[in-house]
Amino acid sequence: MATIVAPAGDRKASERKFYTRMALFLVLLVLLGFGPSFYLKGLVPPYPRPNPTLPPAVILHGTIFSLWMAVIVTQTQLISARKHEIHMRLGKIAMFLAILMIPVMYLTAVWQVARANQPPFTDPLTWTIVPLAVIVPFAILVWNGWQKRRDAQFHKRMMLSAAILVVMGPAIGRLPIAPPTTLGMSILLLLGLLLFIPLFVHDRRRDGHVHPATKLGFAMGAITVAVPLAVFWMNLPWAKVAAHLPGVGA
Repeated sequence: MATIVAPAGDRKASERKFYTRMALFLVLLVLLGFGPSFYLKGLVPPYPRPNPTLPPAVILHGTIFSLWMAVIVTQTQLISARKHEIHMRLGKIAMFLAILMIPVMYLTAVWQVARANQPPFTDPLTWTIVPLAVIVPFAILVWNGWQKRRDAQFHKRMMLSAAILVVMGPAIGRLPIAPPTTLGMSILLLLGLLLFIPLFVHDRRRDGHVHPATKLGFAMGAITVAVPLAVFWMNLPWAKVAAHLPGVGA
């Protein structure tokens, strides 16, 4: 059956709504996932998972991440308001925050070994593979988004995909919807990939086919899921590798 492509005017209006709603939905997931352990720590009951104290490094990570997500939402609003010049200026700040997030993501991942922030079915060293697996795919998406910033359709898909990557594992992984087991973790990681489905549907409705940037974004998301699953289900000796990473246990 042929896919019906919407008229140009309807496509633009639908597109603005889509990216705005996706950005706001991701922010909602962040608030739900990190509310008990970060944003509302001590104010609402914690989820049944390790919730250690918040050292300065974790607070810094959460602050930079929150600022970046705020910029992503703001960018969608600026596009909806057709304020493209301000959008481009703010894009430089978004890129700076994204670059800053990369070393902070790494340090938070390796420093969590000392905090014992892992779920009960694994050890701190092995658990580092979950946050570390996100870093390279995230960097690839952000870099492609910057390189293709003049290509609006490619750019916006890269930035949305990058936002999905940093939300799907950490935020969904904290929601109490699966038991703290290897199987439960696997289900949560795979659920994160479902966040790409709206983008696939949007592409099909807008253009009649899936945009190459969407495929790249999903591929990077799949890598962030496949690598940890391989480590846990195939009993790969990642802990021995992680033990020698710079900063582990600091």
